[in-house]
Amino acid sequence: MQGETERKVNLTHLVPKNSLDAAIRISSLNGWSKTEQLGQGAYGEVWKYAAPMEETPVVAGKHLKVQLWNLNEMQKSDLKKRVIAFITELNTLYKMSSKYSERFVQFIGWYLDSNELILFTECMPNGSIKDHILKTPLDEATALKYTFQAAQGLNFLHHYKEGRIVHRDIKCDNLLLTCSFNVKLADFGLAHNLAVDNKSYTMSQSAPCGFAGTVIFAAPEVLIGEKYGRRADIWSLGCTLVEMLTCHPPHAEFWYTHQERAQFLFIERAQAEPAHQLQYIGHQLVPNASTPVQTLLDCLFTKNKAHRPKSEEILDVFTHSAADSEPKLFAVDANKLEKLRQQINAMERSLQPS
Repeated sequence: MQGETERKVNLTHLVPKNSLDAAIRISSLNGWSKTEQLGQGAYGEVWKYAAPMEETPVVAGKHLKVQLWNLNEMQKSDLKKRVIAFITELNTLYKMSSKYSERFVQFIGWYLDSNELILFTECMPNGSIKDHILKTPLDEATALKYTFQAAQGLNFLHHYKEGRIVHRDIKCDNLLLTCSFNVKLADFGLAHNLAVDNKSYTMSQSAPCGFAGTVIFAAPEVLIGEKYGRRADIWSLGCTLVEMLTCHPPHAEFWYTHQERAQFLFIERAQAEPAHQLQYIGHQLVPNASTPVQTLLDCLFTKNKAHRPKSEEILDVFTHSAADSEPKLFAVDANKLEKLRQQINAMERSLQPS
């Protein structure tokens, strides 16, 4: 029994004293009860909980999968560093989500004992956008509304006063819907920092290119291992818009065809000469979409990250009906979009040899 204990890391021993914001530490689960499993992914299970809190009697709890057994000293040290970074991000997430509750799933708190770590957030009754496109894509107006609202969330993150933040995992799975079918962003790549697969000890540092996210939604600079920043989220937003309009992200057929080799091949194609790279062209990816939406995608899929639009530039090309009209209808302003496209093209031409 003693040997078993020594082979397993105690999570509570990895957390430095005074590193926890007392406002978000849930010290006991007495009075909390699981009522329904909401999902299960590579990073753990998500459960609906009945909580002993008047303001939020129903919450979602994500049980993070963390490998604690049979770690060597280097792995233990690495895990401790990641736990500390994770806690720092949690404290930031709590402050940030409360400042823009309209576009971020509210972070309620977290529970930690020797064996597990659970993140508690508000429960989103209508699930994710992904849940609504399993068989039928969204109509264009709804897809534009959700894209605009996601861009609002990204704009707040990208200009957060206490430190600009990159979401790192924008996709329909992480765009959750309120009772009134408005978007809130979830999953800020936090779970990836403590990720473990079923076979071996795996941290995001040992994943391809050291990124936290989903390969098929990743920007070129992420895939080839370059330093990346906020505009990587803009590329992922483009992939997400395609997913809303077709039920699948760009090049899903390529991904499913190659299966186990798909991740490697995606990265290999990103590193190839331009003629051999996967193409991200609006009218090819969504042939049934309107011309403005296809052009918007072309802007979002600008391969040079320095020329790719910023979140505020994306927001600027949208137009919508009056604030007091219901439902509010979203569209793309063709004139503003054309101006943005010309601006990108001018920057691209400036790099071409004369």
